[in-house]
Amino acid sequence: MNWGVLLVLAIVVRTICEVAARRASPGAPPRPSLLGAGTWRVAAAIVIAPMTIVLVFGLAAGQLWCALLLAPLVLLVAPCRLARHALVPLGLPRAAYHVALLSNWTWRADRHGGAALAAAWALCRARRPDPAAEAWISERLERGALGERGGGERGGVIPAPVAAPPVPLRGAGVAAGAMLAAYRGDVEGARALFESVASVDERACPREARRIAAGWLAAEAASRGDWTAVLERAQEGGGRELSLLGAVAARLLGEVRAPGAVELWLRWLAAPRRRATLPLVRRALAAGDGAPRPEPDEPEPCAAKIAEGDLWSRAVLLHATLLLRPRGRVSGDDLRRLGGAWDAALDDERAQAELRERALSLGASGAQAALVPLARAVEEDLAATLRAARVPLAEWDDLGATIGRTRRRLRDELLSEVELACDALRRRVDEKRELPALAEWREWTSLRAQYEAAAELVGTELRRLAFPKLHSDVCHAAVWLFNTRKERAIANAMFRWLLAEAEALDDARLAGLQRGNVGCGV
Repeated sequence: MNWGVLLVLAIVVRTICEVAARRASPGAPPRPSLLGAGTWRVAAAIVIAPMTIVLVFGLAAGQLWCALLLAPLVLLVAPCRLARHALVPLGLPRAAYHVALLSNWTWRADRHGGAALAAAWALCRARRPDPAAEAWISERLERGALGERGGGERGGVIPAPVAAPPVPLRGAGVAAGAMLAAYRGDVEGARALFESVASVDERACPREARRIAAGWLAAEAASRGDWTAVLERAQEGGGRELSLLGAVAARLLGEVRAPGAVELWLRWLAAPRRRATLPLVRRALAAGDGAPRPEPDEPEPCAAKIAEGDLWSRAVLLHATLLLRPRGRVSGDDLRRLGGAWDAALDDERAQAELRERALSLGASGAQAALVPLARAVEEDLAATLRAARVPLAEWDDLGATIGRTRRRLRDELLSEVELACDALRRRVDEKRELPALAEWREWTSLRAQYEAAAELVGTELRRLAFPKLHSDVCHAAVWLFNTRKERAIANAMFRWLLAEAEALDDARLAGLQRGNVGCGV
């Protein structure tokens, strides 16, 4: 074992020397490593990995001295696995950060972001809140390095601190920001950030960060009972945990190709945290192989009887029923019935005659003076209900005059809001008001989500009206991030989204411009 001991000592001494050299000259460029990437892979494959196996067998045979050599070898060979399977479950964020920082192979696309992700994950698993550790991780996530570093006291002279250059935000850093948001209790913000990890180019986003994001999104969807979303995430692939959740979702949804009981137990045995997932497995087994039992329909909130031909009462009753219905229970059929009821009430001669009589008895000027604010109030309620329930346009488009006016009102409101958000982004960029990289990314993902939600509600018409201004302002911000801020991964994601939207709207000029921007790389 003498040659193995010498190799380990050489690596340790070399690492200590490099750390000391960087602390002595923090502004100096990094020197070429004695063990380059290719040399390190050869050493790991030929020397370190076999020696690790021998030491493991020696430790199993009772040779306790092997543990002294095995610990640094595990740290060198598999730092990411050590951080994930030991330090993260123990809730040790600082140790997880420094160990994950050694994993060039797993986090090679974003090493500092990967280390921050491991630290944030460990913080979420800690038993007690730790505000100091949270601030420590946030600082490293923003700068991607150790921040300000001083050279120490030498001969009574204290040199000024040297600021380490910030490392650009990349995919693992976005996932780390999402994990910190989850730690703070901001589930909506964490979900949005984790979903945005997929939009970062693969060259700037480690595969492990995508896998962790998919696993968190699936687990969060399972906690809400959204098994359709869980199944969609599982089909993308992402590890043993996601495979188990996908099998549970398939059985609960009654999918034809749902795994059988034996396969489900095998997936449970292969996945970690078996005690926590055992209730889910039992629930999926109890659901059986068939389709899930239909849930009983909830009674309508308003069940009052109305007289035949009383159009006003019918319209008001349906309107109140729709407003009292839960957000996810509004459908196109509900809107069709309500819109038709209001069209009939507002256009019926007998109903208008009743309204005129009522207006005269109250001393009003006429029926028209009451009809206009009534129709406006109906349209405002319908527009608010559509926005809250997020009913797709295909389910409620072209359902009558009242719904048509509601659609135009909703389109104008959403278009104005998107344009105001674009104006705010443009103004901030023109004034050179910089935000931290993660805040820049959150602002962009929020604007994109606002535009996409509006387009889903109103359709292609809003996309064609809003996209020219959105393209101009977002492209202006992305160019500033790429050239001035050097946040190329963020800018590239913005360019690629603009390219996809321009192609979807058949805008050849803007698509050509964005192809050139995307070609600039990350």
